[in-house]
Amino acid sequence: MSKTESITLPGWETKISDVGFHKINIRGYRLDDMIRKLSFSEVVYLTIRGELPTPEQKRVMDAALCSIVDHGLFTPTSLAARVITSAAPDTIIPAIAGGMLTIGSVTASPQDTGKLILYAHEKMTKQNLIKEEVARQIVEEYGTKKKRLPGIGHPLHPSGDPRAVALKEIAVENGMWSEKSETYEEITKVFSEMVRKPLPINIDGMLGCVLTELGFAPKEMAGVAAISFMPGIIAHAVEESANVTLRAVECTYTGPPERPLK
Repeated sequence: MSKTESITLPGWETKISDVGFHKINIRGYRLDDMIRKLSFSEVVYLTIRGELPTPEQKRVMDAALCSIVDHGLFTPTSLAARVITSAAPDTIIPAIAGGMLTIGSVTASPQDTGKLILYAHEKMTKQNLIKEEVARQIVEEYGTKKKRLPGIGHPLHPSGDPRAVALKEIAVENGMWSEKSETYEEITKVFSEMVRKPLPINIDGMLGCVLTELGFAPKEMAGVAAISFMPGIIAHAVEESANVTLRAVECTYTGPPERPLK
């Protein structure tokens, strides 16, 4: 390579924001205009999805962001935030980060439900199946593989999760309920019949339905759930910061008895 030749490396690119001297644009819109004219749910939708929501999508997005703001100390999200705050009470940021890290496949995430809904829809399309047929196929497949069906049942709400019921009502009222969500409902129905136990759709499952209807990808859904949970985490962390005692729990030891090293 001669001294005049050079290697040009590709720079970073983003479609999300354009920031420069006297300029902050989000998806092409001026942020100061967004501050004046848009609601928080509209801004969240625009930032993640890339376009502004319709009035109906905005209403359903509002409801989704309200759906899991807090669930007491029953959730590991709030519990983790409080334990971390008790160890570092001067700032709530570590507690917020720790609380967020508890959001996963078992709690507060509609991501797995979203994946299942898209998988079922793909099977229906490719195999020309009706929802009853694909529901039975998927329940049998999950049973054979011993996989947990996501988004159903709740120990505190065995007869129906009131949050899920309310969220579905808003989605249906605003035309955000299609065959995709109906197919997921059928899957949960078939599974409940198989195990002979009523297992209503919980809020994670309903969020999976609603966020699918809103066009979110499964990976994006966990982030939306985290946004909804944020107010509760903040409130728990601030409340805990007034406590001067380090949180600790009693633990029963079940290992071998004390023994000498030889």
